[in-house]
Amino acid sequence: MRRARAARAAAGLAGLLLLGSPRHLLAVAPALWTLETFEDFEKGKPDGAAVAAGGELVLAPSLRPLKVTPLESSAETFLWSQAVDSKGVLYVGGGSGGKIYRIPRGGQGSLYFETGDLAVHAMAVDRSDVLYAATSPRGKIYRVTGEGKGEVYYQPEDRYTWALALGPKGELFAATGERGIIYKIASKGKAEVFFDSEEFHVVSVAPDGAGHLLAGTDGKGLLYRVNPQGQATVLHDSRLREINAIAVDPRGVIYAAAIGAEPEQPPLPSPPPSLPQPQVAAREPGAAPLPPPVPIPGIEAGGGASVTVVATAAGQAQPAAAPPKSEVYRIDPDGTVSTLWSSQDEVVYALLIDPSGRPIIGTGEPGRIRALVGAQESTLLARLPESQVTSLALGPGQQMFAASSNVGKVYLLEAATSESGTYVSPARDTQTRSRWGRISWRASVPQGARVEVATRSGNSSAPDSTWSDWSPPYSNPDGSPVSSPPARSIQWRARLARASGGPGPALQAVSIAYVQSNLPPTLRKVTVQPPGVLRERPLYVPEADPQDLAFTGIRVNPDGHPPAGASQPIPEKRIYVRGMRSLEWEAEDPNGDSLAYDVAFRGEGESSWKPLGRGLREPYFAFDSMQLPDGLYRVRVEASDGPSNAADQARNAALASDPFLIDNTPPAVQVSARQGPQGQVGIEIVASDGVGPIARAEYSLDAARWVPLAPADGVSDSRSESYSLSLGALRAGEHTVIVKVTDLLGNVGAGKATFTSD
Repeated sequence: MRRARAARAAAGLAGLLLLGSPRHLLAVAPALWTLETFEDFEKGKPDGAAVAAGGELVLAPSLRPLKVTPLESSAETFLWSQAVDSKGVLYVGGGSGGKIYRIPRGGQGSLYFETGDLAVHAMAVDRSDVLYAATSPRGKIYRVTGEGKGEVYYQPEDRYTWALALGPKGELFAATGERGIIYKIASKGKAEVFFDSEEFHVVSVAPDGAGHLLAGTDGKGLLYRVNPQGQATVLHDSRLREINAIAVDPRGVIYAAAIGAEPEQPPLPSPPPSLPQPQVAAREPGAAPLPPPVPIPGIEAGGGASVTVVATAAGQAQPAAAPPKSEVYRIDPDGTVSTLWSSQDEVVYALLIDPSGRPIIGTGEPGRIRALVGAQESTLLARLPESQVTSLALGPGQQMFAASSNVGKVYLLEAATSESGTYVSPARDTQTRSRWGRISWRASVPQGARVEVATRSGNSSAPDSTWSDWSPPYSNPDGSPVSSPPARSIQWRARLARASGGPGPALQAVSIAYVQSNLPPTLRKVTVQPPGVLRERPLYVPEADPQDLAFTGIRVNPDGHPPAGASQPIPEKRIYVRGMRSLEWEAEDPNGDSLAYDVAFRGEGESSWKPLGRGLREPYFAFDSMQLPDGLYRVRVEASDGPSNAADQARNAALASDPFLIDNTPPAVQVSARQGPQGQVGIEIVASDGVGPIARAEYSLDAARWVPLAPADGVSDSRSESYSLSLGALRAGEHTVIVKVTDLLGNVGAGKATFTSD
């Protein structure tokens, strides 16, 4: 479908883009670089722009970083959790110190509470705006009532508290590891085991709005529904190992994010001596053994800025068995489970339902915020400069908060779209210096809105300070000559703007035509096959090369990838024909031009090349070596891109083979017999070849089976060899010995001797 759209776009733009181009640009077929699909656009960098699921650029919800001076001065690497109270105050929990930051509505953030532990991994706010915070790896749960005021509310025996949730009656639930227990905490220091799973880690919890608790585990990737009595049923058994986030929309539809195993991480350093390891409670006799301690990036390693977030709760990461890194499931009220979204590249770290009922995910590598709008369809709301979006939280009204890691920052995402935004495309590397044709775009621009497009170019594959400045905005969406200087790479930038209170524009496609400088072909290897080995001619007729047709037009697939459904090469069959020699070579053209080949030969001691074949279109040639005298030869292949270029612009490349031997003359064989004592007969053989060494010799007595002969010096390695043979116990009468000698290139000579035995 995407290729079909690209072909239609090229057909509509081809004449316009070529119109007015200098004549010499047509020497190499022009290429058309087009971005018009969701997959195309999401490779770029939006800032205030969103990539809509339908494959167009629109203005995005307003995104701005929140000012938190203590967070910035501490260079916090990880932010793990967020919670919002009834007044719209945001609380953010970090790693590497267990600090909690408070950001009042419309104000600047400040340090609110220090737990003294290593990381605040989960938070929740009750109806009275009391904040609860869970830490790891000591598993403490704090109740924080004011700035700098807090106390340990409950400390389970488990080492990790992964998630917190408030029940319908205000009770606090805590999901823990290493024993996979959910605690129900009624008051300070008082808790009961609400659900004891068979997994080692329960890593996510959320109420379902109907009095039940949803829980996700690490290990088997199970999603549980637990009733008020603590009895559980499995809603979904994921093929991935961990259900790390859960959200429920107003209609009771459940969304769950799952992640696979992370790549194996390097060993983390031991915790500082000042932070002793807590004692882990042992299982009761007969219970399953405890797993090894869980390394949490940014916690037990001290939170170095170079550490990458790993969201899995597993003690030791294992290679993912399934291809996706992440999946998001939709579980309808009737229990039907469907995969809403999956990715082999992104990891989902956070999930929530926005005020309009859409599932929103925060992902990593790099940090992205996506709205899931349908099966495998999403709108890219924002791409952050940080590596991961590790937490999402609903704010007052239509607001959302996003917290990032590597490095830690906090963002406010508002429902109202920005009045302006920019989008910078990925750079197009044309692999060689290219001249630019025209740039055109397709957009819907309501009254009062505008779209401005500019370009820049440079000779490095990635933009840097050596690139040209951005061009002035182009005025004609139907096609304007690109003013950026000729170079190897090009990039475009779009600015989208709307009138205050008015609708915004939508940019659907941008195309740039270019022509590469004509580069010479490349010849890598010329192979001379063994004597007599040929390709058998195929019984099918090859399809015509599109570049051999009368009109080729613009190349809409300049990367050279074959179209979907293209036929695969038919395996070649080899045959033997005496006296024939065949040549094969590897050649390619960096511009994708069609090539023609001339083949020539030269004998040893000669200075000029003599033609064997001209204008060949396949990298293969066979000739009858019987027409050449025996001797040492080389062949040279010269490749030309003349079929795709004017005569004065065609480029050539040539490569000669290693020396090879032509030897079509069989060895000369002389055989003599002499009578010896006691009826013995001695046979003497002398074999010689004019060019190559003797490979082997065999004899047959009176047409019996062939028997190998060893040379007198023990090694067949020269052009002349002698052999001796003694025959005895022969019947009386006439006998014939036939000797067959084969040289290195397979030529066979024979001789015989006839004698009478008494």
